[in-house]
Amino acid sequence: VHPTAPVGPRRPAMEVFDETVQTELGLLAANMAACGLLFAVLSALRIGDRSWYLTLYSSAATSTTGVFFFRGVMRDGIEATIMNENELSRFIALFFIGYCIMDLALGAAYYEAAISYTDGWMHHFLYVAICGVLLYRRMTGLFAVALVEELPIIILSIFEVQNKRKPSLLFGLLYFVTRVMFHTQLIYAAAPYSKLVFATGVVLLRWHLVTFQGWVRGYLMRSSTTQRRLPLNAKIYLFLFAIGAQAASHVYLAASRVGVLREVGDSRAALVHVLTCAYCVWELCCIVHDVYTQNFIMSAIGKKQIIYNISWEDPAIDHRVLKCGPEDVVLTISSAGCNVLDYVLEGPKKVIAVDMNGAQLALLELKLAAIRTCTHAEFFALFGESDYGVFQAVYVPKLRKHLTAASAEFWDANGSIIKSNLMFAGASGLMAKLLQPIIFVTGAKRLMERTAVTGEGAPAGLTASIGFKLVCYVVKHPALWSWLAPLGGVPLEQLNLLAERPELFADRLVEVMSERMWPNKHFKNNYFYYGYVVGKFSKECCPRYLEEKNFSTLKARVDVVKPFHGTWAEGAETLGKGEVTVASLLDSMDWMPEAMVGENIGRMIACMNRPKARIFWRSFAPEVHSAVLAHLRDASGCAPILVPDYDRVGWYLSQYWTTLDQAYDPNKLLCKGTGATMANSFADDLKVMATMGAYGLTGALGLPRDVRKFYKSQGRRYDGFRETLLPDRDVFMQFVMPWVRSPQTWVSVGCGTARDVEFVLGHVKSCGTRVYLLDLSDALLEMAKERVAALGLASQVECIEGDVNDPAVLAKLPRGGADMVTCSYCLTMIPPWEQALETMVKLTKPGGYLGLIDFTTHKGMGPAQALYKWWFANDGVYFNRRHVEWLHSCKQLEVVWYKETVARVPYTCLLPTHYTFCAMKR
Repeated sequence: VHPTAPVGPRRPAMEVFDETVQTELGLLAANMAACGLLFAVLSALRIGDRSWYLTLYSSAATSTTGVFFFRGVMRDGIEATIMNENELSRFIALFFIGYCIMDLALGAAYYEAAISYTDGWMHHFLYVAICGVLLYRRMTGLFAVALVEELPIIILSIFEVQNKRKPSLLFGLLYFVTRVMFHTQLIYAAAPYSKLVFATGVVLLRWHLVTFQGWVRGYLMRSSTTQRRLPLNAKIYLFLFAIGAQAASHVYLAASRVGVLREVGDSRAALVHVLTCAYCVWELCCIVHDVYTQNFIMSAIGKKQIIYNISWEDPAIDHRVLKCGPEDVVLTISSAGCNVLDYVLEGPKKVIAVDMNGAQLALLELKLAAIRTCTHAEFFALFGESDYGVFQAVYVPKLRKHLTAASAEFWDANGSIIKSNLMFAGASGLMAKLLQPIIFVTGAKRLMERTAVTGEGAPAGLTASIGFKLVCYVVKHPALWSWLAPLGGVPLEQLNLLAERPELFADRLVEVMSERMWPNKHFKNNYFYYGYVVGKFSKECCPRYLEEKNFSTLKARVDVVKPFHGTWAEGAETLGKGEVTVASLLDSMDWMPEAMVGENIGRMIACMNRPKARIFWRSFAPEVHSAVLAHLRDASGCAPILVPDYDRVGWYLSQYWTTLDQAYDPNKLLCKGTGATMANSFADDLKVMATMGAYGLTGALGLPRDVRKFYKSQGRRYDGFRETLLPDRDVFMQFVMPWVRSPQTWVSVGCGTARDVEFVLGHVKSCGTRVYLLDLSDALLEMAKERVAALGLASQVECIEGDVNDPAVLAKLPRGGADMVTCSYCLTMIPPWEQALETMVKLTKPGGYLGLIDFTTHKGMGPAQALYKWWFANDGVYFNRRHVEWLHSCKQLEVVWYKETVARVPYTCLLPTHYTFCAMKR
């Protein structure tokens, strides 16, 4: 509290106020000067990372002050301390304002790349505003107490300045205790005194939760192999305890505050606190969900744990399509080994079983060892009934010596998997175990056993019951899938393939439960669901490799299986070139990004026997989900064939197979671009946005707009800003466009600065492609010429200025058409777009490809889409759904690939839709 004024003539209040302001401004200026001096000295000494100099200085001063004021909290209580403003609390608020200003100023000049929009500009401006408000309202005591939250930052700063890896556990725990738990206590203590301070505190709490979520995700994925690090299970329990403690604490504080408000009759404020608490608890649940979905499967692989206890792909479909024979070499994924052994029964020369999870290979090796050394009765008891007594009797004397060292080590430590029932092991087995209470209550186990013997269909009494209908209703909701998916061994990336048409999968789930999992007109039994419901297989209902009639064949042919730890591309490369004839890739490509699909497909096909090659895969998506796969063609030019067969699993909405034509060059999938990234600073982006705003305002006022001046004024900042504004151009150029066809000519309409060429530099050089870059802007073409020269492509590239619809311009392009024509985020800027599309189709030679990437409105025009149209129209970009409708209706084009995706506009919450399109001209 300010001391009482000395006795004497009372000075005018305004005079005292002016002196106080002058003094505090002087303190602010002095601290800013100190920041500048410290930065200069440390920079001259070249000590570590200079972008962290001021943060270390600030966090040292503020955390020390925070600890000092926290002593007051312990002595006098939190409310008394936060309302006790003094000169030190006002000074530290001014100190922090000075730090924020100087960090931004020096950062803009010396370490621009380190000052991000969120953690730099937004963070600093927000805290300048917060400190200003607290100074004005004389509540800086609250800020001084809150500075104890700087403790984790000083630890981070010390390690960052020295360029050392930060102590993750110490930082994370301290961050959670101070910036989440203590911060929550603090804002509720301040709530009675200021609604604004409470609201701002809630915003900061959410910010802190997002940061904590990022830390948790990274920390859980860090290696736990060293003795000094916690094992993964301990990390997870610690994380769950922290989340639970925070949720309970927040609910208690909110309930206490709501009780006070209800006593004074302020029901509206009480409701606000209830909603705020509910939202924060929901955010905590989202953190748990995120960590669970992102880490469950990959953590299991890292820990070498079984994920799949049976292979959830119906091998009968593979065999009907692929027709393996004695000359075939099969490359497939091990999973639980069920389908690998099913392939052995088809009589191929060799089966390469690959897996990135060593635990899955250990399960396959155990089965192979049992086939070599056990009787069928022992084999069935082990893998059909999970008989632990048999495992104990045969493991050491018979099985272990036939295992690799890694697999022997796994089973030495994990024999309990058999003891606790192999059918309930792994992620998918855990789901079956969790469903056992429901199975018991409904009597599904008894019904499943009966129908497997009698061949009856789904029990009418069960499927007509209210409970069954309730379960069907619940599982149809997509919100539940992300929680259940990891338990079924389904990565979140795979589940996202259903986002566009979730109703298809919802209907499929109901169909599986009501028909497919029971005997029906398509098959007499379904061992996939029988095993999970009953908890074991029976002689009448089991995979083919467990049937007694097939055991002698397995014994005779067991050595054709070659387990391999790694990717299927690496597995193929262990064989001789041209040796692989069949590749059964299961659903592995569903969770791969396009670049990974391209690399693995390219490497694998390079090792295949092209005339005999057959490739088979499954997908959660209702259509071909990868542009790389969409470009696969057989000798007749036919696209991958959708397999319509009714399989026993039912989870996969599509299954495809294809052969290969000789013109397909898989090595082009392995070509690379320059790898250069374009990144602006926030200051650069502000300049670009100011130019765009001025351009839009000019149009809104009806004044003429100079397009050339618009681009020229942005200079090299153009590419940096549009790198995030115009997403997926790298994927479009590298994989959506068919470089595997070795195009000899390429016309790029609206080429801009030729950034697209950088994405496919290796492709252009490898194919010897002649490139024609066409753009209306001389300023952009000048930048394009500089880029082309720097890339060493001057002899292959011709830059043409003009309008694509201008006959004089068309005369400069290759006669007879080009092998490839692209238009990257340009069509929406061409008013006569229909004429431009007609021209681009004419420019494409028969058998050539036309590709576009651009914005569009999403299906079903709504308020958000109208907002996006208006927003971008101010920049001369006009969204129009008719563009894609025209492309799909053009009879000259055979659509090879089309996909819509949403992406956030930088610095906004806007999520416009963009599409990638590729079609072959008939």
